[in-house]
Amino acid sequence: MSVVMVNTTNLLPYEPSTDPKPLRVSSAEETEYGSVNINVGSGITTPAWCNRITIRVPVGAGAEHLTTEGADIRTGASTGWTPSPPTISGGFAVITFTPARAVQFTGQIVTLTLSNIAVNRTAGQVSVEIIESSSTTNGSFTNKNAAVEVDKFPAGFVFRNFAPEKIMVENGEVAVLHWEGSDAKYTMHWGDTPAGVPLDKERVWPTPRGLTTVTGFMLRAEVTAGGVTLTHTLTTAVTVRIPDLVVRNLTVQGPATFADSVSLSNTGKDLTVAGSVRGAGSNPLRVSQTAGLKVDAALNVTGASTFNNSITTTGGVTVGGTLTANGSLDAVGNGIVRIADLRGPYGEPLEINSHVNVLPDNNVTVGGTLNANGSLNAVGNGIVRIADLRGPYNQPLKINSHVNVLPNNNVTITDNLTVGGKRAIRAGDRIKLEVNSHNKELYLYCETGNRDNVYGGSRNYSNATWRVHYYDSRSSLNDAADGQGTIAEPNGDDIRSADD
Repeated sequence: MSVVMVNTTNLLPYEPSTDPKPLRVSSAEETEYGSVNINVGSGITTPAWCNRITIRVPVGAGAEHLTTEGADIRTGASTGWTPSPPTISGGFAVITFTPARAVQFTGQIVTLTLSNIAVNRTAGQVSVEIIESSSTTNGSFTNKNAAVEVDKFPAGFVFRNFAPEKIMVENGEVAVLHWEGSDAKYTMHWGDTPAGVPLDKERVWPTPRGLTTVTGFMLRAEVTAGGVTLTHTLTTAVTVRIPDLVVRNLTVQGPATFADSVSLSNTGKDLTVAGSVRGAGSNPLRVSQTAGLKVDAALNVTGASTFNNSITTTGGVTVGGTLTANGSLDAVGNGIVRIADLRGPYGEPLEINSHVNVLPDNNVTVGGTLNANGSLNAVGNGIVRIADLRGPYNQPLKINSHVNVLPNNNVTITDNLTVGGKRAIRAGDRIKLEVNSHNKELYLYCETGNRDNVYGGSRNYSNATWRVHYYDSRSSLNDAADGQGTIAEPNGDDIRSADD
């Protein structure tokens, strides 16, 4: 049954239904009685006022007539509306429904009822006429025509009990549906098959594939009678335990738990989270994607983070806690990594396997030990300032390069200074010379040119610079070797070297 608008100026919508469903014609053995209910105003979209509605039911024995007993029709209506008794006029049973006063239809629905209808014996389709007195304002009412169609199925026609074997199936399980029905053309509409699937006469139908979500089914029965096709439909639904879910908009007011993967299939869409994203329980949040995780804006991490592979950022990364990368952490291109405290993992030394360039006007401060297993170069005009310079692990410090001490800079040596393998005598040292063998002659040469043989005796010279020489048994002139003499303390005590 459907609504047919006869006049485009019609303001009110009408929706018919019958009882029983479908309505069947009478037979020679039995008279079929039925009712026609007409709902008025459902889904109205334009302003409408109404002060009268008249129903005209075709009376006669043909396919286009509803009953031969129009005067026996009983009437009823919603509260506030009064129906008139049916009157027979021009082949119609005419019933007028009148409200106590003009009614404005603004979402309300009025039901007009025709009952105790003795359906005639000829199957077909009946057009029930409607005349409404309506207006867009509460005044200047005019008559406007419409009609609804009522199908009369053949006598004894059966179409009922459409239901699934199980109202709930497992995800991916096939559903089986049954119904009772007379001979007719049946078409099943379901899920993503709006065009329908023609069915045979078995009155049982398994779905072609398993269901993954709650699915509605509509079964249409069609018979031809009175030169027209009569249609009736039944509906049912099958639920799925743990179904797949496809929605347009989803708002979840409480906690949501996903036991499997969650993805955005449209790469142009965003996942926006107002709160936090966490791993389940005490497990860490895992991002397992071959392409990695791309962060186009600032990433703020307040807790400890562990990276088992490379990290690439096109924006900033701010880490309020510990950043642990078991793989590579690269800032490529013009990327910048700012770190307040850079350390090796778990007390291990920090290893830098790359060139490190410190740009001008930027300082490098080493608060502890700086170990360079390779070269440590200050190129160009670079300056290295070291408060305490030592060799590694108590080994001697080796300087394999020229050392230039610029003017106005002192070199302070607390202990001995060795030059060319020989210990140097420093200004202010007091020297006592000893000869242990008579086959050596010891001479002191004063810078004034005087020579004094002090062998066997001693002399004092003040304000003179001395050079020390001796002749060994091979008559070759050599500088006194380190340890050949002793250096006296200012108080006169001798300090003898280890090889004295």
